[in-house]
Amino acid sequence: MSPQTRLKLGVALLILGLIMPAGTLLVVVTDWPVAVKTVLSSILLFGFEIMIIPAVALMGKDNFDRIWAGAMHLLKTLKPAGGVSKRRYMIGLYMLVVPILYAWIASYAPSWLPEDYVLRVWVNVGLDLVALASLFVLGGDFWDKMRALFLHDARVVSAA
Repeated sequence: MSPQTRLKLGVALLILGLIMPAGTLLVVVTDWPVAVKTVLSSILLFGFEIMIIPAVALMGKDNFDRIWAGAMHLLKTLKPAGGVSKRRYMIGLYMLVVPILYAWIASYAPSWLPEDYVLRVWVNVGLDLVALASLFVLGGDFWDKMRALFLHDARVVSAA
């Protein structure tokens, strides 16, 4: 089998692994026994983790490293540029902190959440999206601060 064919098949397996978790939605609406639904949903939910092993074995380490480097490069281009104004930074901080505080408090006071399950899910999804959007409002300098949290040897440099 040619290296190009192996690459294409490996990428197809990776894409299949990314799509597999969506299959759990189809399994839930079936009238199968609960045990079967549980096992099948578990397999589908971890589809990417399961499919990555044969995909890497099929395409080879060099091709996988090439794909991984491309994905990381794409993620780095999504990082917002540099500094932002003080007003934008404060708005971004509120957008980040308020959903987190609400979720933390609501875990201790569930009466704050809507009684209707679907509405509760939409409220939680909305708050998650606001928190995610705040990372882009805060700008690239905030991303660097967040990255520094995970670096042992990072030091604070005060610009006073």
